[in-house]
Amino acid sequence: MIKKTFPSEAQSKNRPRRTHKEDGGGLVISSWSALEEYLRARPSALEQISYAASEEKRLHALFEKYSLSKPVTAKVNPQASEGLSAKVKIVELDEETFFERSQSCRRDIIVACDHITDTRNLGAIARSAAFFGCRHLLLPKDRQAPITTATLGAAQGAFAWIEPVIVTNLMRALERLKGAGYWILAADMDGTAVNSLPQSFDKVVLVLGSEERGVGANILKRCDLKVSIPSPAGNLESLNVSVAAGILIHALHQRFNQTQKTFEG
Repeated sequence: MIKKTFPSEAQSKNRPRRTHKEDGGGLVISSWSALEEYLRARPSALEQISYAASEEKRLHALFEKYSLSKPVTAKVNPQASEGLSAKVKIVELDEETFFERSQSCRRDIIVACDHITDTRNLGAIARSAAFFGCRHLLLPKDRQAPITTATLGAAQGAFAWIEPVIVTNLMRALERLKGAGYWILAADMDGTAVNSLPQSFDKVVLVLGSEERGVGANILKRCDLKVSIPSPAGNLESLNVSVAAGILIHALHQRFNQTQKTFEG
């Protein structure tokens, strides 16, 4: 899974501490695929669209396709020859509201990040989670890569479908989810192969560790199971955390009732 090497003291001090970071004019998406995901799932998160005059027909075709009840503010950028730029807002779910939902949920996979440090890895993890129907991404308040424009670029519209939940203390949050009937599975290279788990689970939290250290020792001690991805070739010891996330979420998703397309409350 993720090779456990420890960062230098200087690296630790320089890690980002915000969970949400707006760059200059705000958080921005610049791909048509990401824009379409927001128009499909969360048009209210689109604050303003700036586009090249040559793209006007394409943009208005999308507006008509999704029959927006409230038009999005859109204006031509005279300096652009092609493409678009859309300012978006990230909707973070309140921690207590999240726990209330988790109590009544019957079938769910939640992805939790144990201090991921790379903003693009965070976006790629969100993209995999959203692709498989996960609804929530659990993020610690401190020492966690913030959601930036780079994150949104890697996510490709995922945050239109998945809500980040910022928790003050990840360990306490996992304990509360245990009390709500969730199994806590930690990604770890020394864990049980994910395709050999002894049972399936209706409610799961998959914990992904930081790029340098993996899942923290305290969480590993308290998790229900450690899961790994076996290497068929036996070559590299580990995968990038975002790649590992996609493989593990898929493997867990396969254990659910295949007649269900998404997770439900």
